[in-house]
Amino acid sequence: MAWTPIWALPNLSLDQPVESEFFALTPHDDHRVRLLERQHPNFRTLMRRFKDVHGERIHPALILRRANAPRRLESGQAAISFRDILVACTVPMAWSKNLIYANYRNRPSFSNYFRVYPWMIDRNFDHAIANTPTTLAIHEASAINGQSSPELSPINLRRSDFDDTLLHALLERWSARYVTANPTWENTALFRSLNIANQAFQIPSSVDTTIYDFGRIISMWVSSFETLIHPGATGRATLKEVYALFERVAWLDQRCGHRRYKTRLGTNSARRNIACWIYNQIYVCRNNFLHGNPVKDSDLKTRRSGRSLIMLAPPLYRLGLTSFLDLSMKGDPPPMDDADAFAEFLTRSMRFEEPQRDAERAIRKALISVGEQERQRQERIDQARARSRQIRADLNASGM
Repeated sequence: MAWTPIWALPNLSLDQPVESEFFALTPHDDHRVRLLERQHPNFRTLMRRFKDVHGERIHPALILRRANAPRRLESGQAAISFRDILVACTVPMAWSKNLIYANYRNRPSFSNYFRVYPWMIDRNFDHAIANTPTTLAIHEASAINGQSSPELSPINLRRSDFDDTLLHALLERWSARYVTANPTWENTALFRSLNIANQAFQIPSSVDTTIYDFGRIISMWVSSFETLIHPGATGRATLKEVYALFERVAWLDQRCGHRRYKTRLGTNSARRNIACWIYNQIYVCRNNFLHGNPVKDSDLKTRRSGRSLIMLAPPLYRLGLTSFLDLSMKGDPPPMDDADAFAEFLTRSMRFEEPQRDAERAIRKALISVGEQERQRQERIDQARARSRQIRADLNASGM
């Protein structure tokens, strides 16, 4: 089956492809890419002209589209939404693990890693072309100097970096949105929200970052949630409806669902769950920035622990999608006396629930400071070392 190259993503390399029926994210050495390079020398030339900021050669990942895809999938919007799915299935999971383990290494924590390079081979594989809001240009493929983003170090994206539970659900919705002629409002709203979230997932700025860049990101997070739950032409997206979204989450950690956190709705206050509590602070922060109110650094942090609201927003968004898409294991487990079937069900359940469990663990970090988290971590390390020393001492005493 023939494929067409759509975009190069020079900030990413990939160990395995991510497949859908009509689109695929592929590594540079995927068999489909190799075939295209053998058939089209200009495409091969272009793919070999990418370097990082230090001049070292890089191998960008690519987004491909099936050559026989329906005509409506040739619109840029369908490919953009596919890219937005990839972002939503990696960046929130990266931030969940960053918060849980206080470790930022080698994880796709920003959507900038999925930046699309503006130049690609044309449909006849003759020239390189660029078509952006500011540029419509054509050039020889051998004259293009492809580059990764200077503010990033290209990252190797592993297949395990993807939230497969969310990926499968969003790809089903993608087909319902783009393959069908008359998509529902709900699916249209979903992909509008994912596109806004893609912007919210970006690095706030570069070396010229100010507090207002963070405020702009916060405003996008509120917009992404409000777009997700908007009921359509006859309704409005309100704070109350976003609260309701979080109250419909089927929590795996029941502590997350406890109504013990004070939130506001207009002039009224009520106790709601931790997700509502965090979102309430994001909502207030957005209002302060966009309405021109006085703002300070502490406005971007949670009240109790001083955690960054921007760090908490990605796992919070994953939990919003959990509710919106009803991501819960369906069906009853097989009887326990069928050991193989029961073990398979447990394994499948654990894999299905792991990304949500990580998101829940991540938002609970809003309750403790970074310093307290580090103290607890060091305490566990010290306890483990003490147990190890005791075991060695007992073994020596017994003569073993």
